[in-house]
Amino acid sequence: MKKKLFSAVIIAYILVMLFGTVAAAYEPYQTYTYSAEGEGMWSPAVYTATLNVDSQYMGLSDPIVTVRDIFAAPNGDVYLVDYSKSRVIVLNQYYKLKYEIKTFDSSVKKGDTFSSPEGIFVTDEYVYVCDTGNKRLVMFDLSGNYVKIISQPESALFGEETGFSPVSCAVDQYGRIFVVSSLCNKGVIVMDEESNFSGFIGAQKVTYNIFEIFLRQFMSAEQIQNSGNVYVPINFRSIEVNEEGFLFVTTTTLNETDQTAAIESKDPKYSPIKMINSKGVEVMKRNGFFDPQGEVNIYLGDKPSDLGDVACGPAGSWSIIDLNRNKTYTYDSNGVLLFAFGDSGNQLGSISDIQALDYQGSNLLIADYGGSFTMYTRTSYGDRLISALQNEVDREFSKAIEDWKEVLKWNNNFDAAYIGVGKAYYREGEYETAMEYLRSAYETEYYSNSYAEIRKEWIGRFGWVIPVVVIAVVFGFVKWLQYAAKLNYKTSLKVGKKSYWEELVYAVHLCFHPFDAFWDLKHEKRGSVRAGLTFLAITILAFYYQVIGRGYIFNPTDSYSSFFIQIISVAVPVMLWVVANWCLTTLFDGEGSFRDVFVATTYSLAPLPIFLILSTLLSNILTLNEGALVTLLVSLGYIWVGFLLFFGMLVTHNFSLGKNIVMTLATIVSMCVIMFMAILFSSLVGKMVIFVYNIAQELSFR
Repeated sequence: MKKKLFSAVIIAYILVMLFGTVAAAYEPYQTYTYSAEGEGMWSPAVYTATLNVDSQYMGLSDPIVTVRDIFAAPNGDVYLVDYSKSRVIVLNQYYKLKYEIKTFDSSVKKGDTFSSPEGIFVTDEYVYVCDTGNKRLVMFDLSGNYVKIISQPESALFGEETGFSPVSCAVDQYGRIFVVSSLCNKGVIVMDEESNFSGFIGAQKVTYNIFEIFLRQFMSAEQIQNSGNVYVPINFRSIEVNEEGFLFVTTTTLNETDQTAAIESKDPKYSPIKMINSKGVEVMKRNGFFDPQGEVNIYLGDKPSDLGDVACGPAGSWSIIDLNRNKTYTYDSNGVLLFAFGDSGNQLGSISDIQALDYQGSNLLIADYGGSFTMYTRTSYGDRLISALQNEVDREFSKAIEDWKEVLKWNNNFDAAYIGVGKAYYREGEYETAMEYLRSAYETEYYSNSYAEIRKEWIGRFGWVIPVVVIAVVFGFVKWLQYAAKLNYKTSLKVGKKSYWEELVYAVHLCFHPFDAFWDLKHEKRGSVRAGLTFLAITILAFYYQVIGRGYIFNPTDSYSSFFIQIISVAVPVMLWVVANWCLTTLFDGEGSFRDVFVATTYSLAPLPIFLILSTLLSNILTLNEGALVTLLVSLGYIWVGFLLFFGMLVTHNFSLGKNIVMTLATIVSMCVIMFMAILFSSLVGKMVIFVYNIAQELSFR
């Protein structure tokens, strides 16, 4: 009995290892998303490769050489553009040859042909082929019969520098034709079927280098041409239109540094993918953790994603391909990454040279430049994900909650699912539950909206508390000012040394009467180094409280720096200012000593902690839309400190206004010089230590 049981276990183990290996080989790519920190999070497969369709499978006697574009028509047919052989292959819904368009009798000549076609678009009635080499669009009906040629529009805007060489096109529900031309950098060409030109939309903004622009003023036309720095917009590469008539466009390669920086900043100016309306205005929502432009983890030596084709999917989703990595990235209508997958290779599901993609119902078709395409079938997980998105579109929020929770059962690391559940609960009016889910995914917009509703309810019940608190705070503040004024007046008549408390309270008088106060601070000894150190310490504590005490809406990832870092970030700039200003005293004939400069500087910090603490407290009760108040308070604190610091140095050194301005600028420059010297010195000391250590090591070996 034991031998049989042992044999059964061994056989089961072998079967598991065998079939487990087969399953792993079936999908030679990993599906993943990104966390808020930019870490890859593995995800269940949304699409699984089920079929590779090559020329033999299609039933072609003349094999395809290069696929430049693929399009799944509304009637289920699939269109392929064979670039090398200048033809269009039309397949039925089962990917078998239906017919091909290679020669046709046009209005130009009988037996007309394409020349290096690159793009195609199909509506319910017509087929639009980008006949790139012949610089025209050619229209056919769904049976492959020639209809007409759409040539370059008659407009003075088309000249030698702006030609008509279509590489991609799209047609909206109103019959407007949008064309991307490889010879046009003015934006997307808009016209109708009669070649009536409407204009250019969505032209890329140009990044200027001020120094180079200045040099160009002294360069000849030939020198400008040879410099390579021609300030013209970047061309578009591909175009797609969704059901609402919005256009998705991808661009040719941007400046890699700017594009990489835009991943976190989400600046559409440097993003290679844009969504524009019929007026050319960029309207893409970029609510994900990162800009929806493909790869997020750009390692040293890697290049950012080079985007090719774009396709609109179900429930408002859309996908782009990365030509550098042979990967596909899919986002929802808010620009949130739903999933990414793909890899280079020759196994089923891997793509050697990705070129184009399109959706055919629930299937995803991805074309390989080498002459074939792969059909990816949506998995059960993918069906549930799309169902959740569609229920959100249909405003079936209770159903969306169920779908998103099922998605979380499959993938509990999927931040978009937590956001989906939270948004659905918000729309259902369950705000506290919504906040729990939204907080799990670091989402702030809907969290803020949910909090606003809860706060509104609280105000409705306990609104009387607010005026009471405000009156109490104002009353207490007024009483404090009255007390400080009386104490400062009493102290001004006092002969002899001032107490520590009197030195601290004097800062109140200094904040509102800087000219008189700074004079007395120096000549009447109303302040001291110990009080100045106290204000410096309070400022450090206020900055630290700002870091750890901010509300979730303004610090969703709960990021903070250590107390030691706060000491360095506050004390070092202050001491740099004091040392630099004092070092310039003799040069500018200043009258202040090192002690005077230090005391005046640290006393100038007095109002800043109040603004920092107040803004931090408000960050816990304000919404995202009210966040400008937090920024305003901090800005006012810095302005006040700058005002006090400027006039404090003026009075301390007995400068004129103009001389103090020069002194201030010189101090800032000196601070930079001191920092540079400190860094250089520390670097030299470090190298000397390493040198001595190496010598000691050599001596020990000998």
